[in-house]
Amino acid sequence: MTNQDLISIIVPVYNMARWLDRCIQSLTNQTYTTLEIILVDDGSTDNSLQLCKQYAKQDPRIIVINKENGGQGSARNSALDIAHGQYIGFVDPDDWIALDMYAYMLNLLQQEHADIVQIGWIETNTGIISPTDISKEQKCYKNREALSLLIQSSNKLNTSVCNKLFNAQILKNLRFTEVRAYEDDEFVYKAVWRASKIITDNTPKDFYFIRGNSTMTAKFNLNKLALLTIQKNICDFIQENIPEWFNKQERILCSKQFYILSCLLTNKNIDPDKKYYNTIRTDILNSYNAYLHNPLMGKNCIILYLLKHFAPLANVILSLKFHHKL
Repeated sequence: MTNQDLISIIVPVYNMARWLDRCIQSLTNQTYTTLEIILVDDGSTDNSLQLCKQYAKQDPRIIVINKENGGQGSARNSALDIAHGQYIGFVDPDDWIALDMYAYMLNLLQQEHADIVQIGWIETNTGIISPTDISKEQKCYKNREALSLLIQSSNKLNTSVCNKLFNAQILKNLRFTEVRAYEDDEFVYKAVWRASKIITDNTPKDFYFIRGNSTMTAKFNLNKLALLTIQKNICDFIQENIPEWFNKQERILCSKQFYILSCLLTNKNIDPDKKYYNTIRTDILNSYNAYLHNPLMGKNCIILYLLKHFAPLANVILSLKFHHKL
């Protein structure tokens, strides 16, 4: 196998034996065959590792990494460290992809001389594609415009890595923050900033399987505190590279802090002694003056004031304001 036009596909695996075969079959049967498929078993306690090794025996393009559990970001980083591909893709082990997905994305990327291609996905538990899910719209963005879409939470560009193909050059020395959730967000922000051109195409090629106990769909748990770590990192990144956008990103951070406080307040069994609540409240109050001087804070200033001077009332408002999002 040569490295020319080689695509490295990274799959982090943790206790995914039940779904793994469907995922791997969709990778090994891709119409584009110059692939390096890196399966990273992240300390599974089921038979996921044994299955990964079986797949590797059947297909020489498959590489298996066995490591201690460190979370999805850690697993992906282990694969990035050894990936040989000119292009990098990511797939989650409970999802599967259209058999022409990588051929389709690579053609777009090379045709448009882009560094990132994003295609559409379908959220499904059945694999059945409804015609209403299919809408094809292709757009081209420079990095600054694309980053603006991310900050606006626009549906034109998202922070998942699994529906994208990256030029490996822009990922050089870029790694995931090793937390237990939301690590995609920071990674995509930084990758987009490094890219010269980003192409989006709504053609659905990625089938996203929604599990009730997945990281992003499970009820609130302490892993989701990683949201604040990631948002702080993004704030620092924006302040360093595009300081004129910092006020907007700081407002997003403040809103996320309020959201996590609300989650802790309405899930008291998770934080019975208010350890995490007090830590986050202290972080907010340490930024109190900066937040109040941010012209984009708007109504957040009211909650900030109450949180500092009338915390019980602020807690009631936070619980009511964000309860519907839990």
